[in-house]
Amino acid sequence: MITTLLSIMAIILVAMGVILCIKQTIFFSLITKNSQNKTFLSTFGVIFIFLGMICLLVGFFNQLEWAITFLCFMLVISGIFSFLLAKKMS
Repeated sequence: MITTLLSIMAIILVAMGVILCIKQTIFFSLITKNSQNKTFLSTFGVIFIFLGMICLLVGFFNQLEWAITFLCFMLVISGIFSFLLAKKMS
């Protein structure tokens, strides 16, 4: 069960990372288009892709403690991204 859920989460994280790295025009309708914002989106895109790969690794361990630790870490990183994006929008 843990492996299945973490595999789905890994797919979502990698997809989000690719969207942040490649399809940045989606986000430029919300924030201004400049080099600082491009770097911001690319950086978090790479971080999300990296988190997706770690998610697969944690899924193969199939241990509840590692899965919960990873989910907490992922939620913190996602929260930081959301807070910074919201700050750039206003």
